[in-house]
Amino acid sequence: MPVRSVSPTKLRPPRWLVLLLGAIIALLLAAWYWFGGAHTGQAVTPQAAASNAAAPAAATASATAQPQQSEQQVVSASGITFRLKRRPRLTVPAPPYGPAYALLEPAARAGDKAAQYKLGLLLYECRDVPGDAAALDQTIEHTYETRRRGGWDVDDPANEEQSLRRRYAECDGVPPEQRGKYRDWLKQAADSGLLEAELDLPLHLPQGDYCQYMSECSPEQRATQEALQQEAVDYLGRARDAGSATALWTFAAWYAEGDVLPQNNIEAYASFNALDQVFAAAGEQQRFDAMLADLSSHMRPADLAQAEARTQELLSNPNCCVLAP
Repeated sequence: MPVRSVSPTKLRPPRWLVLLLGAIIALLLAAWYWFGGAHTGQAVTPQAAASNAAAPAAATASATAQPQQSEQQVVSASGITFRLKRRPRLTVPAPPYGPAYALLEPAARAGDKAAQYKLGLLLYECRDVPGDAAALDQTIEHTYETRRRGGWDVDDPANEEQSLRRRYAECDGVPPEQRGKYRDWLKQAADSGLLEAELDLPLHLPQGDYCQYMSECSPEQRATQEALQQEAVDYLGRARDAGSATALWTFAAWYAEGDVLPQNNIEAYASFNALDQVFAAAGEQQRFDAMLADLSSHMRPADLAQAEARTQELLSNPNCCVLAP
């Protein structure tokens, strides 16, 4: 469902970032929960997903291949015939990351999209980990002295130290000079059309100096943050065009809430309606009756007619529809 608010914490990122990433993350988790078990009849909970992600790193030896998807032809409630595609998730590297890096880096350089994606996620985990023991000790000492790290407040320096030392050990074997290139690899995979990368690139922002509110931004910060928000819309748009139901869900929420994109009841209604028809065709429970009823109560008959036409247009996408990711 749409994300209407994010609880404030002491470490508060920019409002635009909360709205953007909060919507994407919550919706991706929800879609993962529902879509991940569609082909088995059982939903995959976030806890189970996290357990799967913690599989031994040795499994990465054969994990550069792209997931194989199954397809079946189905008919939607509106009479549109489309191909329902069930796509398993790409397994991602788990610590220790050194062996996985050694396996993925050559494949990524050779142009393997799945390897590029996984290498980007691996490097992201090590992006802010000091490269040697001396730098680690210096970072920890500075954290205790200032109770800050990476531009954010640190409530518990001892806990931060424990986490940093664990991550330092996990990233052993990953070249320090490569750790900041996580986004380069994710973007290569996304630009090559890998659906997972198109969905995940907006969740892995470049390291930089962000301001909390747009009104407080310098012109340079404002330009950077507006560009990143537009990038998120662009790449999620590519994923939607490629048939991703997850991306369609995200756009539905964006249009309904009017935070990332201008509010548009016609687009929101059409997107949620299309999703419900995809769920029904997949033998799953429809989930947006209340949302559709609420939206329709604010729409004229002409708007509803437009929304129904747009629903059919979305379902007529030749790439429709991919369940998971």
